[in-house]
Amino acid sequence: MASDLLRNMYKTSRPPLPSPLQHSITDLPEDVEAEQLEDESMDSFSSDLATTMSFQDPTPAIHPSKNPAVFSVSSRYGPLEWSSYFEEKQFFTVSGEVETEGDITFNVYQTKGKPGAPLFVMHHGAGSGALGFALAAKEIRSIAGMDVSILCFDARGHGETTSSDDHNLSLDRLANDLKNVVYAAYGEHLPDIILVGHSMGGSVVCEAASRGMIPNLIGVAILDIVEGIAIETLSHLHGWLERRPNSFRSIDRVVQWGVKSGTVRNTESARVSFPPLVIPSAGSTAQNPEYVWRTDLVASEQYWKEWFTGLTQKFLSSRTAKLLILAGTDRLDKDMTIAQMQGKFQMLVFPNSGHAVQEDDPGRMARELIAFWKRNERLVLPPRMPVVTHSATTKP
Repeated sequence: MASDLLRNMYKTSRPPLPSPLQHSITDLPEDVEAEQLEDESMDSFSSDLATTMSFQDPTPAIHPSKNPAVFSVSSRYGPLEWSSYFEEKQFFTVSGEVETEGDITFNVYQTKGKPGAPLFVMHHGAGSGALGFALAAKEIRSIAGMDVSILCFDARGHGETTSSDDHNLSLDRLANDLKNVVYAAYGEHLPDIILVGHSMGGSVVCEAASRGMIPNLIGVAILDIVEGIAIETLSHLHGWLERRPNSFRSIDRVVQWGVKSGTVRNTESARVSFPPLVIPSAGSTAQNPEYVWRTDLVASEQYWKEWFTGLTQKFLSSRTAKLLILAGTDRLDKDMTIAQMQGKFQMLVFPNSGHAVQEDDPGRMARELIAFWKRNERLVLPPRMPVVTHSATTKP
């Protein structure tokens, strides 16, 4: 059963914030006054505000190598390049699902294993991006080597993926996008696949799994999302979005907000995952830069309830191994509690993480995903040897 704390996390009253002076003023340039720091800190929120849904915010990445002049806080929050975590970045263009929709170009990050290696396909949450899995992907490669492959991509309306209909985030559309990305990257001959989805991404992978959209599926893992709690908190999402900062003066301030608001507790992960969540505003200039959120979550409001309605049934009915990872047991609703007691899925709790479990504890996330794969990998038997029969000989 959900705790009172979880139910109250999206309410309109502002949660207690640390004193602005507790935010390391030494991280800021001398010309930034304490008053400015206080104004910005009041736009920060507890990490638990995003506990049920990955409503961080996405946008095409602007890295320091492309515009070094816009970084003003400190190197502590300077963006990190994707290339330190993945082997390659590619753009795959696929046709729209309907005639009225144009092509969509997906931004895809990959680390490939040996031919035929099982593939982890990771889907981020609403307002987040593919690089939220960057540290976990690097850890998986460090542990498993060439025995597995990893694929992460920006969903439509997020990061560097471009489409003619960024606001159409219906569950059916997102599940078909997932299928299309997998086939675009691997063709018709797919390896064994483990789907991993965080928050809204968990709903997408469960939709695809329950409908049998992904062949060779050997497992589905959902991260910190449960139907009952998610639907219960939807009514408070507007308050959270309205109180979130609307713009930033530099990319490193975006990262700083992500860390000091508690949205992501791992500074290294925030430095790689948050820069793609913003884009230059229409009035941004080199002399007066301004960055705004890449994804307009309010525009997708009509799909919010659809994302999570029926999630429990879809998860439990998927004909594959199932893993649920939570940041706390208070995220578990009644139906999932009963199913867990009946042994219908494996559950793990990451008590030292916030909602962004894959970012806050990427080392353990990697180990648990690898263990999940190893427990459920297909058993490959050696070829059966033909039975040699000897015909009876008749004595003369």
